Amino acid sequence: MADQPDYEKTYNEFWKEIVEHPDGTLDRDQLMRELADYRMVLREVGLVYDHITGGRISKPNTLATAVMAVADDRVEEIVAEALAERVGETL
Repeated sequence: MADQPDYEKTYNEFWKEIVEHPDGTLDRDQLMRELADYRMVLREVGLVYDHITGGRISKPNTLATAVMAVADDRVEEIVAEALAERVGETL
């Protein structure tokens, strides 16, 4: 089992008990439920990424570190814009 491809390892360690009956046959109803949930997560996470990055990232398979870096940059831009606006008001 040590030489399993990553996707097989993920299936065996995570999904197998969720989508298979104890006898190893596929629980089709449970699989459909899990896929429906997964589709919703993919759709929603893309919307969140788009929002927090100012439209720069929307793909749900983007690495979290990349999303966080872009979101941090966006926050810095917003703060800088607000400070510049505030300075302009006091002149």
